[in-house]
Amino acid sequence: MADNDKSPDIRTRINQFRTSDHWAVSLARDLIWVVAVVGCIAIALFLICGTWPAVVTIESESMVPNMNVGDLVVVVQKDRFGDLQTWDDGKVSGYKKFGDYGDVIIYRPNGLTDMWASVGLLPLSKAQHPIIHRAMTWTESGQPVPSYLNIYRGKTTPTGYLPLTVSGTANGYQVLSTGAGTPATNFTPGTKDLIMRSPEGSYVLPADAVVPNSGYVRNTNTTATHGGYITKGDNNNFSDQGYLTIPGTGTLEPVKKEWVVGKALFTVPYVGLLPLHIGEVIIVVIVLMVLHELYLRRKEEGTAVKPQKKTGKKQR
Repeated sequence: MADNDKSPDIRTRINQFRTSDHWAVSLARDLIWVVAVVGCIAIALFLICGTWPAVVTIESESMVPNMNVGDLVVVVQKDRFGDLQTWDDGKVSGYKKFGDYGDVIIYRPNGLTDMWASVGLLPLSKAQHPIIHRAMTWTESGQPVPSYLNIYRGKTTPTGYLPLTVSGTANGYQVLSTGAGTPATNFTPGTKDLIMRSPEGSYVLPADAVVPNSGYVRNTNTTATHGGYITKGDNNNFSDQGYLTIPGTGTLEPVKKEWVVGKALFTVPYVGLLPLHIGEVIIVVIVLMVLHELYLRRKEEGTAVKPQKKTGKKQR
């Protein structure tokens, strides 16, 4: 009597769960299978790439045309498959990645993090997404923070960055020069001149000093309080540090090595659109799974009630 009252052991329960035809159990099996497959893929990516997340999605146009909204980016540890190189390094070595010199890095702006990131479950604070921009140069502590400028944005990749210096003032502007000479004292900024404004003041680069297909770099009045990378979006006019301000984060500082999540290895176009709309995708997948189970259930019920044909011969 006692043996009959025993509950099924774990093996029996697993077998019942594995072979049950109940639609809810079947749906649960499918969900567990999906989670297991995704988990295995995530572990494999971590082992190969050496960082987490191993994939991120492009959400803005700051890297156009080399990276586009919806691209899925595979991320690897910053020194995996070769040392991380800046634009300056790549210019010397000839190393290019995503249409220009140097590596594109993924970093935590100002090192912003939270508990989940500290234990390795998430790479960033919940309040801030990572930034995916090109590493331009490395600035040591105590040095002026350089500002990189590309007036053509993503339409033209500069062949080089010419140094800018302040050579005078005119009508409230600090006049910039590439070393070609001192501007006339009666210089008046015009519509074709390059106007730049920053917290430090307003600057103008006269049109006759603009060099076609070139970028510019100028040391700002800000001194780096720590060593770090200077980064820039290929489709942005200015580099991030000293200019880009994010609510809740502040003005971006040079990127410390420990703030770098990884570097971009390659992109897969459009696939990243799924993570950008993950809520809608999950709902659609669940609805499709439920409809599929209902369809199979109705089909089985229809087969069960279908009358069997007589196969015996009629007797006389």
